[in-house]
Amino acid sequence: MKINKLKYMTLSGVLSLLMVFAATSCDDANDWSTDSSYNQLFSVPKMSVSANATDAELTWTTTPGTEYYLIEISLDSLYDDIAMGSGKGSIIYGEDKSITKSPYTLEGLYSDSKYFIRMKAFSTSKPESKWGYMSDFSFKTRTEQIFEKWTISHDKITLYWPANSVANRIEVTDASGTVIKNITLTSTNLEDGNIVIDGLTPLTSYTATLYNNESKRGVVDFTTTAKVPDADYTAFLQSSDSLNNDLFTTMAEAGYQTVNIALPAGSIYYNENSLNIPDGMSVTFFGLPGEKQAIIGVKSIDIAGTHDFIKFENVEITGASMKADGNNTINDYLFNQSKASTVGSIEFSNSLINGFKNTPVRLQGSDIKVIDLVKFENCTVFGADARTYSLIHIDASSGKGKIENIEFSKTTVIYSGKCLVYSRNTDFTSLKLADCTFSKLLGSGDYILDCDKNGNGPSQGVTITNCIFGSTLAEGKGIRANDKPVDVTNSYITNDMKITGNKIDDLITYDGGETDLFKDPAQYDFTIIDGSFAGKTNCGDPKWYMK
Repeated sequence: MKINKLKYMTLSGVLSLLMVFAATSCDDANDWSTDSSYNQLFSVPKMSVSANATDAELTWTTTPGTEYYLIEISLDSLYDDIAMGSGKGSIIYGEDKSITKSPYTLEGLYSDSKYFIRMKAFSTSKPESKWGYMSDFSFKTRTEQIFEKWTISHDKITLYWPANSVANRIEVTDASGTVIKNITLTSTNLEDGNIVIDGLTPLTSYTATLYNNESKRGVVDFTTTAKVPDADYTAFLQSSDSLNNDLFTTMAEAGYQTVNIALPAGSIYYNENSLNIPDGMSVTFFGLPGEKQAIIGVKSIDIAGTHDFIKFENVEITGASMKADGNNTINDYLFNQSKASTVGSIEFSNSLINGFKNTPVRLQGSDIKVIDLVKFENCTVFGADARTYSLIHIDASSGKGKIENIEFSKTTVIYSGKCLVYSRNTDFTSLKLADCTFSKLLGSGDYILDCDKNGNGPSQGVTITNCIFGSTLAEGKGIRANDKPVDVTNSYITNDMKITGNKIDDLITYDGGETDLFKDPAQYDFTIIDGSFAGKTNCGDPKWYMK
């Protein structure tokens, strides 16, 4: 009985205590404090940027309850502790509450620049969000290109951009990135939209960059050309271009009187047709420097009319050419002039002339043709090995074709065909041979200089200085011309040079043949190998001097 009463009292006490706790709990249900930060807008969770040169499109995932967004970009890093608008180049978009949806275009950017970006969401009914950041925090604008065109020479570049563009300087760097020029643009430059930058080095790579402060507005990588001769116009051909009459017609129509045809190293220009140089035009065929010379293989060149000069520099000129159908062909002449012409000079410099069936230079026919000078300097010239034509062959009607002055200087001549120079029954002014090596000259009974049998010849005689006459193909003769003097200085003749008549006085006899004097004359290597030869360092073509 007592035990049951004790259990009842204990159970009543527990129930009373639970009721007290329950009552207390009901009275305090709404009294605890809350964190209002959990009631603010969500941060923008995802952003991406598609950048151009001076603007970028920002796309993001919109957040619920947001009425507008605010975006900040900066050239400096952005993070929560950075006060808005304090970074370098900071731009804030959306302060007017205009950004309400994705995407949005960010304008007024610098080109070629790295921008950091962040954004917030805003609402009138909730606190603003925390800053949201792109996953990689930044984006980069593209390089702007407002250069419209540019022209390049051996020592300068002319740059063009839209007139009145916003820019303040141009920087020129070399291939290593070193700044070699930093040019402040003038008001005239900006108004006209162009500038000439000179003082550059030929065949050198550079980069020109147009800036507005630190923003790149245009970039040009370029390489200066080789130094070409002064001319009204230079046509820089590509290896895929054609050397044809359309090119010359176009230049003539433009009024150019002196032109350069600049040919890239290693390029080949075959044409089974002749080139006609327009009346009044002077031309330099100029091979640009490189491992291999550009090759010219045309049927012939017609120089009818008047020309101050026709020049070939640093090229290979060959008669061994190719037709349009791919078949090989051998051209007879480079010049085979019959039409009337007056030319100041035809000059070959630092060039290889080879492969013509007959000869590189011939005058023929009854029209009057006068060339003041034909000159080979620093060249290697292969004439024909048959005796039909001479290396320079003038067989026009008596007096109707004339080359007043003929010069070979620092040049190697291998084969001459009939004669070295043939000028039939025609007077002219001079023949000069200086610092030259000759090998395998003359046909049987032919002459080094032949003005035929009537006593014509150079009024100033013949001058031979520092030359080596190595061999003849057959027994030949010296000079058949008028009685003007032949002036010989420090020049030699080997035992292989068979001259049986009209000998040239004062040539020094070398006691030996070509193989004694030269390294490999059969393979056209005329390097002097005889250490006892007095002219080993001052006679013959200088490229063959004993080292």
